[in-house]
This record gives sequence, C-alpha cells and structure tokens, in this order.
Amino acid sequence: MKQSMRFAAAVAATAFVAAACGGSESSSEQAAAPAATAATAAEAPAAEATTLLNGAIKCEGQYAGKEVHIFSPVRDSETDKAATRLRDGYAPLEECTGVKVVYDGTDKFETEIIVRMDGGNAPDIIDFPQPGGFLDLIKKGQLKPFPDALAASVNNDNVAGWPELATVEGKVYGVPARANVKSMVWYSPKAFADKGYKIPGSLDELTALSDQIVKDGGTPWCLGIESGVATGWVITDWFEDMMLRINGPDVYDQWVRHEIPFNDPKVLAVAEAVEKIVKNPDYIAGGENGVKAIATTKFQDGGFPILDGNCFMHKQASFYSTIWPAGTKIGPDGQVDSFYFPVKAGDPKYMLGGGDLLGAGTDKPETFDVLMYTGSLDYVNNIVKAGDTSLSPRKDFDPASFTDPVIQNYATMLKGADVFRFDGADMMPAAVGSGAFWKEATAWIAGGSTEDFLNNVEKTWAAL
Repeated sequence: MKQSMRFAAAVAATAFVAAACGGSESSSEQAAAPAATAATAAEAPAAEATTLLNGAIKCEGQYAGKEVHIFSPVRDSETDKAATRLRDGYAPLEECTGVKVVYDGTDKFETEIIVRMDGGNAPDIIDFPQPGGFLDLIKKGQLKPFPDALAASVNNDNVAGWPELATVEGKVYGVPARANVKSMVWYSPKAFADKGYKIPGSLDELTALSDQIVKDGGTPWCLGIESGVATGWVITDWFEDMMLRINGPDVYDQWVRHEIPFNDPKVLAVAEAVEKIVKNPDYIAGGENGVKAIATTKFQDGGFPILDGNCFMHKQASFYSTIWPAGTKIGPDGQVDSFYFPVKAGDPKYMLGGGDLLGAGTDKPETFDVLMYTGSLDYVNNIVKAGDTSLSPRKDFDPASFTDPVIQNYATMLKGADVFRFDGADMMPAAVGSGAFWKEATAWIAGGSTEDFLNNVEKTWAAL
C-alpha cells in the first residue's frame, strides 16, 4: 500500500536520576562536601531509567494490563513481516509503561475504518495511508486533537510540509509515520548494459529510450495495478508524477485542491502523456492482451517480468524494494536497480512521495504516549534496525542508519529534492482520491475513454 507516510516526538534520550546521599554531618563535613562531589558521583552506580524521550514519557508501569490497538493497512505477508516489525519496535515503551501495543492489520482498511468510526467503534490509533481519509474523519469530529506536548513534537521535529499536513484549523491531529519516495523507475542494469542503453536524464530521453527498446524488439514497460479494494492507486501515482513534470508544482497544487476541475485541459494533457505509455501495446509487456491484463495483475507482481527479461522498466515507489522475490539482489551490480523518474530538461528535480499519518481515535493517556513514541527517533531507529526500509522525514534522522546503500540513497533523496509534493490522490477527499480516481483509472486502463474517466471523477468531486 501507499505507505504507503508515513515521526514527531522529542529527540530520543534516556534520563537518569542521580542517587542522593543523605545523613547527619557536622558543619565542617558539610563545608568539605562540595570538593568530594565529583568523585562521589563517579563512583556511584547509575540509577535505572525512569523516563523515555527526554522525560516526555514516564516509566512507572502505569499502563500495566492496558492495550493500545493500531488499526492499519500494514500486515504481514509470506515474504515480509512488516506488521510484526512495526509492533516489535514498541518493546522499550511496553517495558517502560506496561502498555501492550497490538497491530490490527487489514487489506480492507479504506472501507472498514469508515464502518468502525461511524459505528462508534473507534480504534485507539488509526494508521492512514491517505491523508484525504484522515481529513474526512477530522471534519466529522471523529479524531482527537493532540495535547500540547505531542502537538509541539509534531511541529518541531519534522521537515517542512509534514506538520502542515497533520494540522487543521491550528490543531494537530496526526503523527507522520513511514514515508516513501515515488518518483522511481526500476530496471535491470545488466539488460541495459547488454543493449548499450543509458539511464535517461530527461523526460524526452525516457521517451526516446522506450522507442529504441521497441525498435530493438524489446518491451519497455511492465505494470500491474490490482490491489484489492485499493485497485487503481498505481495509476494515480503515474498521474501525479506526470502532473508535476508537465504542469509544475503550482498547477499540481491547484489540481489537488480542486481549484481547477478534474477535466481541465491541463489534466487532459497529463492523461494523454500517461496513456502514451501505460495503454500503448507496443510499450507494455504482452501487447494488447498485456494492456488489458494490467487491471487484474497484482501490483506486487507488476515489476517481476524484469527478472525474466520480458520488460525493461517498471515505475514503482521505493518501498518496492521489499517486494522483489527473496534473494533478488538490488543495486548497480544487482538483478534490479532504480533510477529517478526524470523531468523535462532544465526543470527542478521534482519528487513525489507518500507516507502515513497516525491519528487518535481515543483520547486515553496511553493512546497519546504510544503516538509520542511512534514519532520519536527511538522508534524510527528501532524499526530500521529490525529491517524496515521505510523512510523518515524527521529532521534528525540519519540516512546512514540504513545499511543498504540503495535505501540510504532514497532517504537522501527525500530530503534533497528541489520540489517535494505529497501524493495527490492521498490529499484529495477520500470519495475522490481513494474512490472515484481509483475506480475510474481502473476502468480507463481496462478500455474506457479518457473523456469518461476525467468527467466522471469531476462529477464526483463537484457533488461533494
């Protein structure tokens, strides 16, 4: 899933309480005491930690016997124990406070969260992969605003853009969680080298490369968009990246805020540019049948034809590094690697990204403490050490924390882009971004017209 965005607490540290020495002393002994203070402190054993996060969370076992449930689209699979890794990252908090953190993962998040919230069965914490759904629940009064300390940590500890995403009418409602970069293209370094192909440095060069691959008898692209009830989101990523590259960030913002209609000529130009790739039988693995199969091909499997030499490129986010089959070597000398999805020659380096926001469905103290820890550098480092490859927009996160140089590069790119924009569909109202946009994009890929696609999404948005 869009992760996937996923970061906002006090800088991680452990506070220790110095042992105090008491007893009756004469006035002369008291006068001599200051001279011996340093030596006495050096010899004294360290006391047990009584707080986490520089004192933001007390360690008193105060939540013993209590559970905090996190409702999330993240779940374990046969090849990746993602939910287990995220849950286990709370071990220090559980030991400190006695709370038990429970991960409730589902592949029907978008529909189930609405049913639960409207039915008065709110989870303690909700992990939103789409800020549109997050904002919808705030409008309905179903999320709890953060207390001052937690709000301050969100505002102070994250790179620009993320705190604003979590704030509505001056109140903070979300902790940024896991992030990813989306402006990426996966390819086979060996296949490129064998054919003498070079990494394209501009959008025109990418088109020229695709045409050359066809001329040489190959297939430039492979793609799959099936994702259960979230089928279609892959195509929205294509639209967002192309919107930035064709129209620039100002028009991108207007589009996301519905300041221009979804069937505006500027949006049509984007649709036509995407169509030239994803609906082009010369470009897609399998030809005409391959184009028709895109809507029913699991997005996880979309890039696998690269490994068999059946296509050369696959556009997908950085989190796809965890989806390649076990044993796949990633990197310049590996079976697959990635390059930046290029812009027009001379344009700024646009970076599309995504992430999760964690909101509070309950206002229990343990709920807010779990959220505080989720946003901390402690927690981020815990899950990274456990193998998580999600990126963090925390200002103080060190990309070198990743042992994999490929992921280090993604983390650096997240902070080093000239222009960063959050996933547009995730910013739209849920009825549009994760509703009509996904649905109509899928119908379009399956053979629908571009006019119907854009008009139908616009009708949904105009009716809100």
